[in-house]
Amino acid sequence: MTMSHGPMRSRAGFTLIELMIVTVLIAIMLAIAVPSFTSFISNYRATAAINDLLQGIVLTRGEALKRGRRVSMAPVGGDWRNGWTVFVDTANGNPPVYVAGQELIFQHDKLPASITISGSTAAAPFNGTNYIAFDGSGYARQVSPLGAALSGGIVVLDTTGPNSNRRTLCLVLSGRPRIVRNTVETCTSG
Repeated sequence: MTMSHGPMRSRAGFTLIELMIVTVLIAIMLAIAVPSFTSFISNYRATAAINDLLQGIVLTRGEALKRGRRVSMAPVGGDWRNGWTVFVDTANGNPPVYVAGQELIFQHDKLPASITISGSTAAAPFNGTNYIAFDGSGYARQVSPLGAALSGGIVVLDTTGPNSNRRTLCLVLSGRPRIVRNTVETCTSG
C-alpha cells in the first residue's frame, strides 16, 4: 500500500554551504588577480610616461632638423611631472623656458601623481641641465657652455607598483634616444 503525502515540492535556491564555497572561491580568485592587475596598471603608467617623453624628444629633434635651428624641450615649472613644452627657442634663455612670443610646437599635460621622474646620474637629468635642446643639425646641445654636447637620462618610476616598473630614457651625444627597462641605467654607453 502506498501512501501519498501530497504534491512533491521542488527545491529552489542554494544551501548555505554552497554559498560559502562560492564566496571562498571568489575571494581566492580576487586575491590572485588584484595584485597582478595593480602591477599591470603600474607597468602601463610607467611605459606610457616614458613613451610620451621619447615622442617629445623625437619631435624636438625632428623640428630642429626641419627648421635648421635650435628647438628645445623643457619641463613646465622645472618639473617633468608637470608636463613639458617643445618650442623654437628664440629667447636663448639658460635654461630654455617657453615664454610668450616663442613658437610653441607642442605641450604635454601633467603626468599621473604616482609617476616619479629623476635623473639617471644627477638631480638634473642631462649633464646637470633640466632641458633637452637640439641644434639645427639634430645634435643634442647645451645652451651654456655654448654648444657643449648634451647627454644623460631620465628615470621614470610608477610608485604604485614594484621597482621593476622603472624605465630609463637615455640620450646619447648623437641625439639618439633609447629606453632601458627595469634597471638602474646611468646612460653612459652609446
